[in-house]
Amino acid sequence: MEKTEYIEINGVKHFFITYEYDEDMPVILYVHGGPGMAETLAGWEMAGYTEHLCSWVFYDQRGAGRTYYNSPDGLVTYEEIYSDLEKVVEIVKERTGKKPFIMAHNWGTIPAIRYVREDMVSGYIGYGQAVDMRNITAVRCARIKELAGQTGSRHDVRVIDKLAAATDNTFERDLLKKSQVTRLNVLMSKYNIASGMDKELMKRIPSSRLYDMKDLNIMMNGPKISFKLSEYMKNINLFEESMEYDIPMMFISGNWDYSMPYTKVQEYAGKIKAPDVRMSIIKDTGCYAMYDSPDEFWSEVAEFVKAHSDM
Repeated sequence: MEKTEYIEINGVKHFFITYEYDEDMPVILYVHGGPGMAETLAGWEMAGYTEHLCSWVFYDQRGAGRTYYNSPDGLVTYEEIYSDLEKVVEIVKERTGKKPFIMAHNWGTIPAIRYVREDMVSGYIGYGQAVDMRNITAVRCARIKELAGQTGSRHDVRVIDKLAAATDNTFERDLLKKSQVTRLNVLMSKYNIASGMDKELMKRIPSSRLYDMKDLNIMMNGPKISFKLSEYMKNINLFEESMEYDIPMMFISGNWDYSMPYTKVQEYAGKIKAPDVRMSIIKDTGCYAMYDSPDEFWSEVAEFVKAHSDM
């Protein structure tokens, strides 16, 4: 059963979609990526693949999706997003009578993985987990250089080396000229390591029976008022934070994902302490593995959820 509603959280009416199948099933709360790019209207596809497994709760963060028009003037802050998430989990627990699993994607993995340290959920699934954002561009560019070498493109290797020299190998975009940033973006697209999630959402959201033309406008403008969140992301490094968790943890990435480099996720998963830690790498997929290889992706998720629920 699909249910839509607005729920006031910390003074802002948030848009929710719930897919309920069986009250005895576990519940997954989805914390979308972005920042400012809600995935709620694409939730019908996720729910369709897992109706035998769980019920779902999707919500649009402030500044994103259909919560966008209810958000107060001014840029959205991390503290607001985190506080909202705390309230959302409380509401889900009160309504369902159970601790939900949290599945977070991309930007959403930052507040979500910190929140689950409080042991208020049944388990955590980080999809395209953000880990070390300070060095993310260096990892991407090292991959570009590797791929350029494999294809014999000495020109691209030289370009990457010049960009590295210009930033003293930190690959901080702020240290690059506009033309150099453009070259970097072109190479990321050429070697298929740029994020393609926006493109995938543009395909799927219009397929929702709830879609309205205003949703396209929101998708274009949401990231603008989430600018502070994008800036906040740049300094994230989970290796410098607590790596101990009291709940089962799962990470799932595509082996071509350099939007949130799967190599860093794999390294992080190998270092944390938790009752159960799983790292699933979906072959021949990038940052939207759930769409490229849905059967394999959801099979991995199902195995984890079944192992840690009362089903």
